[in-house]
Amino acid sequence: MVSPKFDPAIVQKKMQDLAARDAEFVKLAEARERDRQIAKFGAVREYEFPPNTSQIHVTDWVHRSWLRPFRFVYRNIPRPLRKLIKRFSV
Repeated sequence: MVSPKFDPAIVQKKMQDLAARDAEFVKLAEARERDRQIAKFGAVREYEFPPNTSQIHVTDWVHRSWLRPFRFVYRNIPRPLRKLIKRFSV
């Protein structure tokens, strides 16, 4: 016997009620944000994603050929020594 709490019809009805309630909250939030933007900026603005700053500040000097021996030595020294170098380099 299926418990009334877990009856698929009742569960589906509760899910529909929650979806309708969520849609009401969405409308309220959109209206509130629209009113806030109109009060602050005079019009509704579209969100713009910030530029990809990882491509703006590219550090190409790290990959120069003269640095290869230093990278090789650094990567092949024992880890505790690397940690000490990192700690004192800052």
